[in-house]
Amino acid sequence: MSIKLIAVDMDGTFLSDQKTYNRERFMAQYQQMKAQGIRFVVASGNQYYQLISFFPEIANEIAFVAENGGWVVSEGKDVFNGELSKDAFATVVEHLLTRPEVENYCLRKK
Repeated sequence: MSIKLIAVDMDGTFLSDQKTYNRERFMAQYQQMKAQGIRFVVASGNQYYQLISFFPEIANEIAFVAENGGWVVSEGKDVFNGELSKDAFATVVEHLLTRPEVENYCLRKK
């Protein structure tokens, strides 16, 4: 059985404690993966726009599972977007406003 896909978590796994990685080394490895038809996927709770900033050269070639799975992008195209209807959004906001321990919240795509 051959490897078809490699998925990585970012914080504390792919990235160092300084939120960096060895770009030159990774790009050499990525070119090898690409030549073998292996997809590279970034999976993280982080926001999509933060994730693509780590891979500007190849962001439109790879896939991202961002925002805890709420937004999936492959080769620059939306695959899944966990959108809420206006009614569902209003319900969530109404509930959050009843929770005094919740000081800030962010529900967004773009």
